[in-house]
Amino acid sequence: MAHLDHLHQETKMHPVKSHSELLAKQYWFGTTWNYFCYQSHHSSYHLTSQPAPARNMKGTLSKFDRDVVPLHDDGVSEVEQYRSALHNHHSQAVVDAQSNFVPNRVLGTTPPELSLFECYLSRSVRTTLAQLRSGHCRLLNSYKARITAGVTDVCSDCGVAPHSVEHLFQCPAYPTKPTTQDL
Repeated sequence: MAHLDHLHQETKMHPVKSHSELLAKQYWFGTTWNYFCYQSHHSSYHLTSQPAPARNMKGTLSKFDRDVVPLHDDGVSEVEQYRSALHNHHSQAVVDAQSNFVPNRVLGTTPPELSLFECYLSRSVRTTLAQLRSGHCRLLNSYKARITAGVTDVCSDCGVAPHSVEHLFQCPAYPTKPTTQDL
């Protein structure tokens, strides 16, 4: 039920598909880099010259050919060029993943960076904050009402529904200065 894009942003991890594609691109680049340098000792070198299968349902590693650029002789060593190319592939994968994230439904926007001071909080407090940021916290009646029959999503303090994260910051029973963005 958690908002996966928010969890990926908060933990600074790629979604599985994005990460898998990055690894496949890096692997393919390693085999073709050897090809461009005319080194045939790579264990998958033979894959660089094979034609695609007749019925290409899911694609092969060769679909990453368009992402591979031959190394240039501009005074920089081949190893440095290779490392730079891998770094560029990774940077582009990060940008692509971040641009595909949908805004957090609680905050209404892309979540900001976490405060460095959060690491000094206890694990239970950090867990609760993460749950509140995702909108799936067992302390909220709106969440309990979705997973348990017979529970209403009314705030027990002021009687207004829904008892959500937004309501916590606007509840007349406990007025606060912070906003949802302060989570």
